[in-house]
Amino acid sequence: MRIRLLPSSAGRQSQLQCLTSFVIDERVAVDAGSIGFAFSAGEIGTVRHIIVTHSHSDHIASLPIYIAEAFPALDSPIIIYGSSEVISALRQYVFNDQVWPNFEKIQLSTGTGPTLEFRQLEPRQTISIAGIDVTPIPVNHIVPTFGLLVTNAATTVAFTSDTYSTDELWKTASEDLHLKAVFAEVSFPNEMRQLAEASKHLTPELLAVELGKLNREVDVYAVHIKPAYREDVIRQIAALGKPRVSIGEIDRVYEW
Repeated sequence: MRIRLLPSSAGRQSQLQCLTSFVIDERVAVDAGSIGFAFSAGEIGTVRHIIVTHSHSDHIASLPIYIAEAFPALDSPIIIYGSSEVISALRQYVFNDQVWPNFEKIQLSTGTGPTLEFRQLEPRQTISIAGIDVTPIPVNHIVPTFGLLVTNAATTVAFTSDTYSTDELWKTASEDLHLKAVFAEVSFPNEMRQLAEASKHLTPELLAVELGKLNREVDVYAVHIKPAYREDVIRQIAALGKPRVSIGEIDRVYEW
């Protein structure tokens, strides 16, 4: 399994992350914050399956751009997977012919069907997507949000998405003997715990508590760090003294 954290800016190198998009095995995206501008021209359209964990703008910001840019290369629909709440939000607020064209009604240039298709994810029900199994687990955010367990024949990787203290994701991950790594959100420094609690995000100290819910140590990559607090969060994660917890690197390909 190969996982790449896409950059949040186009045309320059930066480790600052204000948008969220991961790509798995060059075919499946988790969230679409930066997918619309983070690919080279040759890569546009290679991702046909996009899992949206929740409806916040930093996770969907460039989804409309990606679909428009990929359109000439498409011979089958782009499929967006999400909860009923995510699908409803995208239909009502994005693909509504006001903010962006309704690509569910726009035919592919080949005339073989619509450009965009939605498929609803159900909590705890595993679905196969382009050769990987994806299990959505509800987590504790201010809008309905899924964490994910992503599995192939030999490896499972967990994504917390955006969350505060949660239990089911860690319990389910602990039960998976193939769990190799976790991409965990750490949005704010410790001194902003009150804001983290109000907005349902984690700090380094809160992450340490969450990792105590895993029954073994695996590699943990901290992501979703707010750019304004990045250096503080990095320093505080280092102070945890957990050698297998590190900062997720933009544009690095993680492979298991």
